[in-house]
Amino acid sequence: MTQLLPFKLGEEIYALDVTDVQEVVEGPMIYPLPGAAAQIRGAIGFHGRILPVVDLPLLLGFAGGQRAERLLVLIEAHGPMVLAVDQLQPIIAVDLVQCTLIQSSSEEDCIRGVLNWRETMISLLNLEQLQHRVADLCSRSGG
Repeated sequence: MTQLLPFKLGEEIYALDVTDVQEVVEGPMIYPLPGAAAQIRGAIGFHGRILPVVDLPLLLGFAGGQRAERLLVLIEAHGPMVLAVDQLQPIIAVDLVQCTLIQSSSEEDCIRGVLNWRETMISLLNLEQLQHRVADLCSRSGG
């Protein structure tokens, strides 16, 4: 069984494997980063480190707006990076071997597959593609 942490982006549901999330941080102070792209909300202090906060819905083309008070700090292999999402949902346990995964045809959407879980479509985030998008965004904005 794989445990997934689902969250909403707009009206869609995405998920990360819980092993990719180091910590969920509740309501930290986000400090602005002058000159950063709009998709970079700012930075937070996290255990003595300064980590960039990515507005994930905005990065993936969803409308701007209110984000959840909780932020997802990714493990070091996928960071340093913190994701702001619209709304966190309870962790679910799925057997990915038993599920039908539909592969995404575009690297731009940062999806490694779509899972049909209890009649709900859940897009599984591809963190490697996400890292590349954020790095490209930062290099274009000079950050």
